[in-house]
Amino acid sequence: MRNAAKAVLMCFLLMMSAGCGKKGGGNNSSADDTTEASAAMTTVSEVTTSKTVTAAAASTTKKTVTTAVTTTAEAVTETTSSVTDTSVTTEAASNTVNVPDTGCAEAAAAFYQAYLEHDPEKVYGMFADQEREGYNEVVRSELEGKDPKEVFRRAALIKAIGSSMDNISEIMDYYSDGEDDKWTFMIPDGELTEVDSEQLAEFNKSLGTAFTKAYTCQYMFYKDETNDKSFTGNSSAFVELNGKWYLSYSSVMGTDLINFMDFE
Repeated sequence: MRNAAKAVLMCFLLMMSAGCGKKGGGNNSSADDTTEASAAMTTVSEVTTSKTVTAAAASTTKKTVTTAVTTTAEAVTETTSSVTDTSVTTEAASNTVNVPDTGCAEAAAAFYQAYLEHDPEKVYGMFADQEREGYNEVVRSELEGKDPKEVFRRAALIKAIGSSMDNISEIMDYYSDGEDDKWTFMIPDGELTEVDSEQLAEFNKSLGTAFTKAYTCQYMFYKDETNDKSFTGNSSAFVELNGKWYLSYSSVMGTDLINFMDFE
């Protein structure tokens, strides 16, 4: 059931992300691969990674770590520069993200900040009910008679988000020098890309939604400010409805959360 449901959502993700980024979400590559990050990356204030949640011990080999997670784990070396012209400040922790739309910027920063703070309920609160309900109907036929409202109930979703955060925490532990390492997130300049009107209209038609604007973020980094090590994290998309920005439920479900759902 997981593969069937994931396949259905990937169709929507293709519509949302076609031509929008140079790297799609959910691709895995070895942690041994080193890449040069953009010199125009946006930086955020240092945030100490929460250690209150017990995560599984990191694997003793890089190969095992990267196969255990659903996000890409690439060690990178980057030169960062502070961007201030079009930055916005989030309420959470004075982080800055350089993006075209203020509301989208705040939503993106809040999403990745929640991962640093290991706060699954905050992420759940960023979903639009309209999109969750549309998703339930789309995948209903793939659930072998099970009620999607039960399969994707609040408790199950929060558990899946928490498991996704545990995976990110495991990679952070792997790259950290110690428990006091400070982690931040960064989104390369221009990586948040607006979905064109035709693709958004098709997306709305498929889910029965009425979003007026959408952006995709296909490539971001979590960075250890203590030792300067980084890895690419979870891709996402953000949608606007009645002037309010939401985390796209079907986007993060298709690229990440579906792997942590219990369909049994």
